[in-house]
Amino acid sequence: MKKKRVLQFPFTQFVAIVVITVCLFLVIDFGRRTAANYQIKAEETRLETELADSQSQHTALEARLTYVQSDAYVEEIARTQLKWAREGETVVVVMATPQAKPQAPADGQPAAINGVVPESPWQAWWLLFFGMLPPI
Repeated sequence: MKKKRVLQFPFTQFVAIVVITVCLFLVIDFGRRTAANYQIKAEETRLETELADSQSQHTALEARLTYVQSDAYVEEIARTQLKWAREGETVVVVMATPQAKPQAPADGQPAAINGVVPESPWQAWWLLFFGMLPPI
């Protein structure tokens, strides 16, 4: 009969395999923690920027609130939007002069563009868009 051989690992090989496995686990864990730390730092930077923006907006809104509650704001609104005046003052409203509008010919024909009078409505549209009569 043949004897079965049992493979035997020396103790040093077993210890080396365990140490390598533990080291590999530690390296992978360190990589994960480094990536998580990077993401946390990026989020912290983004939140600090958002906080600074919110604080500046808050300061601007507080300044606006103080101005809106002042007498200067009330007077500005009364003068600009409501056209009010104090006693003894006269409100002057400047009216713009109307622009001259082009007059259509009295005979019912379409107006000439660039000295050319279109014969049909589609030619008038063509003349309006392209500035010349359509090629025929």
